[in-house]
Amino acid sequence: MFQAFFPFVSLFFRIREDREKVTGYVENVIPNYLPDDFKRMFRVSRETYSKLLGYVSRSEEFALRNPNRGRSQIPLEKILLMILWYFGTQESAQSISDRFGVQQSTFYKYQEKVMDYFCNILCSRFIVWPKEDEKNEMFRNFQSKKGFPGVIGALDGSHIPITPPKDRQREYINRKGFHSVVLQAVCRPDKRFTHIYCGWPGRVHDARVYRNSDIYSNLYELCGHNHILGDGAYPNSRCLLTPYRDTGHLTAPQKLYNKIHSSTRCIIENSFGLLKGRFRRLQHINIYNIEKVVKVIVSCCVLHNMCIMNTDELDDIYDDHVDDNPDCPPQYRIEDAEGKLKRILITRQLSS
Repeated sequence: MFQAFFPFVSLFFRIREDREKVTGYVENVIPNYLPDDFKRMFRVSRETYSKLLGYVSRSEEFALRNPNRGRSQIPLEKILLMILWYFGTQESAQSISDRFGVQQSTFYKYQEKVMDYFCNILCSRFIVWPKEDEKNEMFRNFQSKKGFPGVIGALDGSHIPITPPKDRQREYINRKGFHSVVLQAVCRPDKRFTHIYCGWPGRVHDARVYRNSDIYSNLYELCGHNHILGDGAYPNSRCLLTPYRDTGHLTAPQKLYNKIHSSTRCIIENSFGLLKGRFRRLQHINIYNIEKVVKVIVSCCVLHNMCIMNTDELDDIYDDHVDDNPDCPPQYRIEDAEGKLKRILITRQLSS
């Protein structure tokens, strides 16, 4: 027994010795990055990073302790760069800790603090439903694309690959055959999210996720006389217009409606592609704790909106969209007379 144990201990310490932490990366290397190199590494521009630093630095949660007491605190600049690196890569926590010269436990501590700040403070600031005066501008922007009137948002769900909880793996297998949670979102014409709702297991149909979200119960108040667009996975209603079900007997005006509807609605798919392309952690979140998975997703959505508001563009688009949802299940396909009439009137308007 002891003969087997001591070689293991020796190997363990040899591995620990091989893991050398990087010294001076934040202090000496990053300041020399050109703007494009900084954005490529951290997935945001220096300007966006500086604004984010300004927001976080005003939080009491990250206020510097008395320097005369205890160990020196890690600079906030290093903390944010470390977490941005996490969001932008698939690198392990161990590797990130070594890169930034901190203990792995320290990385986890600040990862939790930063994500809590994003979810509890910044989310309500940057992911907001449009005000009345903004709605007028938004439906004009949507209508200028393909002519579809009255649109103030596009709705869809996206699968975020995860490592599932060990005792609930089957719940998270989606129709594509991998484990995921669903991110439901509504976006503006500029790809900013105006509403997000996430955390449901990947096997759950989009219609059920929508039915359980707060936007479902508040949609009439949020939209007024306007509407958002969703694909055939959702129930058609006065404030959520979907395409006609293609049973092989659609009329020419109905086909035209579907085509313009799809061309207008696809902005949400582009938003998801931009989100996952910029923050590559969302291409697979290797965390068992679903609550923490949700915090990662929400934090990335907040950063996504911040970047767009700061005209911080990135060309990396991640295209994993597959129309994997069947039509809206019968139990959610409630006949909405107002929605049916509204769709008919818009169909006539588009074909006139």
